[in-house]
Amino acid sequence: MAGLDYTTRDKVLWIALLALCLASAAAYVFWALPAMPETVPTHWGVDGEADGWSDKGSTIFMGVIMPILMLVLLFAVPFFDPRGASFNRFKGIYQGFSAAFTVFMVVVAWITPLSALGVLPAAGGSFVNVSFCGFLGLLLVCLGVAMPHIEPNYTFGVRVPWTLADPENWRRTHRFAGPVFVIMGVVMLVSAFLASSAPELTLIALLVALLGGVGLITLYSFLLWKGVIR
Repeated sequence: MAGLDYTTRDKVLWIALLALCLASAAAYVFWALPAMPETVPTHWGVDGEADGWSDKGSTIFMGVIMPILMLVLLFAVPFFDPRGASFNRFKGIYQGFSAAFTVFMVVVAWITPLSALGVLPAAGGSFVNVSFCGFLGLLLVCLGVAMPHIEPNYTFGVRVPWTLADPENWRRTHRFAGPVFVIMGVVMLVSAFLASSAPELTLIALLVALLGGVGLITLYSFLLWKGVIR
């Protein structure tokens, strides 16, 4: 299977993540779903206030199916990537990302039922902001640190035409992208604590940081390919 090498320790990690998702799904279906009122909060604004409501039955996809689906996808990616063998050279980074993202999906799945049942404040507030912006900010910072160590592949990393076509462009682009990702992550971390008090400013800062960061990395890779940067 594309040269992948999964040890017993690796298999234990994936089995543990699957067990987490299945346990969460079972608790959601057999406890949370019957206990929730018919109408539940399903969307929150930048300020952490609930601004969207739906029938509780419609939450099954996000609460039960999505975490399992994402885990299966993360596990399968190296097997279907034409350069799947390269994942062995940064396996710890990829598995760490997969584990963190799976836990994140499970946490997100429970925001609606815990809010509907009164365990979390009805307005969501800081918990929603910290759950989303805080976690994603930490993830971006960690990815920024790991960026220079990600080997060329088609599904994980900065995948633009110029990095995929040239290993040297991949290497230099990911080295450049590391600090950019760290900055984007720090902005998102700060926004987790400011969003409730300054939602408009926070939204602008997030858009500038995320879109600007992605655009800057893409531009760098392109200019490197054109020979403008040497």
